[in-house]
Amino acid sequence: GAGEMGRALPFVDVGGAVVFVSAGNLHTCAVLRGGAVKCWGVGQDGQLGLGAAENRGSGPGEMGRRLPAVDLGAGAVAVEVAAGGFHSCARLQSGAVKCWGHSDQGQLGLGNKDKRGDQPGSMGDALPAVNLGDGRKATAPSTLYDHSCALFEDGTVKCWGWNKDGQLGLGDRRNRGDAPSTMGDALPVVNLGSQAKGAELGVGWDHTC
Repeated sequence: GAGEMGRALPFVDVGGAVVFVSAGNLHTCAVLRGGAVKCWGVGQDGQLGLGAAENRGSGPGEMGRRLPAVDLGAGAVAVEVAAGGFHSCARLQSGAVKCWGHSDQGQLGLGNKDKRGDQPGSMGDALPAVNLGDGRKATAPSTLYDHSCALFEDGTVKCWGWNKDGQLGLGDRRNRGDAPSTMGDALPVVNLGSQAKGAELGVGWDHTC
């Protein structure tokens, strides 16, 4: 309505300066200066990474300094975050990727279909990094709905999760990331063509570019 934008539109208070933000289906995540990650919105599947299946941001006193940071493990510093349909992924300064939330299609890339982030003890050092293959360091994560992708330093791309429409780019319709045998070096890179190197990565609802 009239008068809702401009100076009348309040800033979202996350308790710090935001350097990166990503909006998912029903939740939003931000990286704060210093490398902390905070997420708010719908949290029923653990996509907020708070160790509880609770929503945040709809009631008084839930935001700002009262909104906890996502526990990504001792010494973890996030550089980028990607909020998906019902899950989230963060790229750490080390080049590792960690994902939490819903995993019915293997979109967390942890080799099973278990949710992460909706129960106490499911985050922090208990949350493994995604096994993307020996020595691989991600330069960008991207996720939406039920699949996730990572762009690597050498310009290659790997995707995992839901693959009903071929959105993983692997020439078939089999999901990846829902079994241990589908990740790591067993997860192929996307064939972008001879000598082609990816520079940017975009994940849509059921496709990837």
